[in-house]
Amino acid sequence: YQRRVHGVSVPFTESPSNVSAQFESFRRKVSLPADQFSIFEVPGLKVGTLDTLMECSDDLNKIDNQVEVITFKTLQLLEEISGTSELAQISKPSGSGQSQCSIREYLATFRWNEAQYPLNKPLKALIQHIHESVNKGEENIRTRMSEYNEIRTKVQGIKKKSGGSLAVKPIASIVKEFYRKLGDEGPVDSEYLTTLFVAVPIVAEKDWLKEWYTLVDDLVVPGTSLLVEKDSEYCLYTVIVFKKIAEKYKHLCREKRWLVRDFKSDEEVTDAELEELNSQMEQKKNNLIRWLRNTFSESYSAFIHLKAIRIFVESILRYGVPPNFLSVIFQVEAKREKDLRKQLNTNYTHLNPKKLGMEENEDALNALEQQYPYISIKVKSSTSD
Repeated sequence: YQRRVHGVSVPFTESPSNVSAQFESFRRKVSLPADQFSIFEVPGLKVGTLDTLMECSDDLNKIDNQVEVITFKTLQLLEEISGTSELAQISKPSGSGQSQCSIREYLATFRWNEAQYPLNKPLKALIQHIHESVNKGEENIRTRMSEYNEIRTKVQGIKKKSGGSLAVKPIASIVKEFYRKLGDEGPVDSEYLTTLFVAVPIVAEKDWLKEWYTLVDDLVVPGTSLLVEKDSEYCLYTVIVFKKIAEKYKHLCREKRWLVRDFKSDEEVTDAELEELNSQMEQKKNNLIRWLRNTFSESYSAFIHLKAIRIFVESILRYGVPPNFLSVIFQVEAKREKDLRKQLNTNYTHLNPKKLGMEENEDALNALEQQYPYISIKVKSSTSD
């Protein structure tokens, strides 16, 4: 079932002033299954000045949205190219190094990664660091996506042509086999003469047989209209003409919707070459999937760290210093969200002098985050959110 994810922050309400005790007190105020909410670890970041906090708040509104777009664009590409949604795993530090977990588990057990995001960095520097790292990940993906698309387009083009009619498919191997069976060296291409290959629609074959020799007044070699190959749509014929009238002959063929095909002996890709291209394409696809997995993991982790910073900044601006507040991550079933908002509103309306809270209408569920008397920030957790 679908879950909606929100990061919520409320001020400490009673002693003792430690997070676990505050969470137990909070837990008693909401009637939700235990797996639908948990402590969201927001560490003690560098507060700085009020002006800095205001600037950070403005920056976060913009950067948060940009990082979200990049992160879930990466996830969408991962799901489309891999054909599964099972690869959306987040890497997190563990005792043995790194472990993989689902988005839901990562949110429920989130811990600030101080090695990657040092707490002694100023807030603005942390925000900028996250923004730049996510942008760099996107650039890397764009490069590898371009490489994969290039070879995929090439392979698809070859397959499409080879599977097409005589009007579009490469004809080199067909022509070579035709002359081999004739015991001939190949098409005529001398100082004065040239062989043309004309793809004639099946329905117009009789017209060709009547008119090929008289299409121009002279300079067409008699007896040179030979059937090379026929498919369900076209038949491919030869004709030898003097080079001086070749362009005119081609023009008259086009007027009759007969397609003069270019013969290039090296235009076709051999089976071995196509197999090699397919192998290269598969290798680039697998490399791209690995990059997408790693980049999504890093981007989503950065995205959630950005949410933690945002909750910290908004909580200081709303509740003041020192930063004594409890932050909770809700992963609530969509059908329970309205009831949750009512419970929170009942318990925390006193925080907002204007008494702005949950209204008895559907629009309130999509209300601006600032309408709640507590800090509430939406957290995207899937491409369908």
